[in-house]
Amino acid sequence: MTEPVDLSGAHAALDGLRRQLCHCGSRGECLGCRGVEMLRAQMEAVTAAASQPVLLQVAQEASLKDMGERFGEMAQRLMDDPELRRAAEEMQARVLSDPQARRLLEELMHQLGAPPESGPSSGPDGSP
Repeated sequence: MTEPVDLSGAHAALDGLRRQLCHCGSRGECLGCRGVEMLRAQMEAVTAAASQPVLLQVAQEASLKDMGERFGEMAQRLMDDPELRRAAEEMQARVLSDPQARRLLEELMHQLGAPPESGPSSGPDGSP
């Protein structure tokens, strides 16, 4: 069995990002709070799954794939709402225009093993 994974740096980065994006006083009601908490849950799920023996990983990978598909469907439904889409675009522009927030996001993505973002105008599917 592997040693516990230290996620304190990633949690600190997410906390800093949430403070910068929050519009609801940390009540968990705004898109910034919800998005950061969704990222936190995904990060913890991936870490927990990757820390398990190989046989358990196979089952958990299927579960993570399903969760990813559901997350994608939910994101698509949110982006189909013009008001939420505009809010998400404003949030993205705000994060990417703030050097400290961008650095925190890049550090988080690096810790999660994601490839570097191709540019500030690309969406989750690579489209502007």
